[in-house]
Amino acid sequence: MVFFVDGGTTQTRVWAVRDGRVVAEARATVGARDTARDGSPARLVAALRDLVGQVGKAAGAVPAKIVAAGMITSPQGLREVPHVEAPAGAAELARGACLETLDGLPVPVLLVPGVRSGAARCDGDSVLGVDVMRGEEVLALGLAPRLAGGGVFLNLGSHWKAIRIDGAGRVVGSVSTLSGELIHATATQTILASALPPGKPVVLDPTWTDAGARAFAASGLPRALYCVRLLELRSGCTPEERQAFLYGAVMAADRAALVPAGVSRVLVVGTPALAAAWSRTLARQSIEATVVEEGEIEEAFRTGCRRVLEAWRA
Repeated sequence: MVFFVDGGTTQTRVWAVRDGRVVAEARATVGARDTARDGSPARLVAALRDLVGQVGKAAGAVPAKIVAAGMITSPQGLREVPHVEAPAGAAELARGACLETLDGLPVPVLLVPGVRSGAARCDGDSVLGVDVMRGEEVLALGLAPRLAGGGVFLNLGSHWKAIRIDGAGRVVGSVSTLSGELIHATATQTILASALPPGKPVVLDPTWTDAGARAFAASGLPRALYCVRLLELRSGCTPEERQAFLYGAVMAADRAALVPAGVSRVLVVGTPALAAAWSRTLARQSIEATVVEEGEIEEAFRTGCRRVLEAWRA
């Protein structure tokens, strides 16, 4: 039995898998952010021990292997594992992986590295050609069969990240933006807070996302964002429509960087409303855009980790 660990910034999840089937799982709201705040990984280590114990008890077995990926391999994780250089597939990730032994765990943890693209060092002129990821690389490996011939995997989390996958299923590069955090900060920490509904959108009205995109195209992102305030003061539109306007402006600002000309196939991962909005936008530009459902995302993560484990054993 193999235990797979998704160690993120705010959450850690563990699955027990036997013969390709999940037999137990558990999660805790502890992650790399806690290590950054505490200055120590003690809380993360304790949470991982507890989760492995919970899952082992539920599965009625101890793991033969434990494989972990994500921010758990960052300086704020269990142990920093250096990024491997793109292009990278399962073999390259396996060569960069390392074993970490922790008291209280029955076997060492195989830590999967992230991937970097571009120069190892950069300056103000070359930084746009550089990017990094941790966790998305195994997702990309798991999703690669759905992009036969290559394409882009667009992951819309706190950072929006476009990962390029080649015909061999390898990660060949990525581009990241701060857009998820930008939207959250704008909606909660600025004067726009009163203009917008709380939380993430349930639906994004295409009429209003298009209006936000046009505002960005005409006047840039700062002015488009301020227009949300003007819509609150001078328009009868709803908070949800203003939210769609804001998302449309930010999506338009990211469009060229994340999905440049020449891309024909995109897999979209994100909250349902946002993923659907991106899919609509890309489809209008004759790009084959497919939304990946939540259950498929978790399966893809485990599949990518399993591929690295198989390559590491070999």
